[in-house]
Amino acid sequence: MRRAPDSPGDALSHLEEGVRLTEQGVFAEAIVELKQAIRADPNCAEAQLQLGVALYKMGRRNEAIKAYLAAIELRSDLVSAYKNLGVAYDELGHFRHALRVYTKAIVLAANNPELRNDLGTAYFNIGSYLEATKAYQQALKIDPNNVRAHFSLGLVYLDVDEKELALEKHVKLKELDENEFAFQLLDKIQRQGRRAS
Repeated sequence: MRRAPDSPGDALSHLEEGVRLTEQGVFAEAIVELKQAIRADPNCAEAQLQLGVALYKMGRRNEAIKAYLAAIELRSDLVSAYKNLGVAYDELGHFRHALRVYTKAIVLAANNPELRNDLGTAYFNIGSYLEATKAYQQALKIDPNNVRAHFSLGLVYLDVDEKELALEKHVKLKELDENEFAFQLLDKIQRQGRRAS
């Protein structure tokens, strides 16, 4: 007897199992489940997104990018697909692609400080320190205690030889009780001072 084709209900069960396996770190099996979810419902953007996540976690960045793009094609309002796509582009050194993706995501989620941080990092990576500074400052307007934005802004200040401003970020990180980030920033400040001597 021939088996009936998968239904959207099957897609959901495969998706849920794929997510569970991804969370457990069983990526190869997760990918099988997620591909089955996509076969059962080719219009399931969430399955494409989760497939991208599993592929990314396996280090298969280019395949993850394809899955994220497929998710976005199915659902152009899926902010997490844009964010993950930007991160994958960043890691592959495709910073200008990442900039475009983060900019689109910010249109969808203007009050998301992490997207502003990601945008700042992409600008930093291409040496556009003014734009990076603006992005991190926008993140801090949304969340004044955002540790990543304070730390990253400190790194920008170091790169543009604004040691005093970098030290202010070090102090702010200590005030936020983020000693590990404060220590890392102070270490970079001190190493830069030794190189300058």
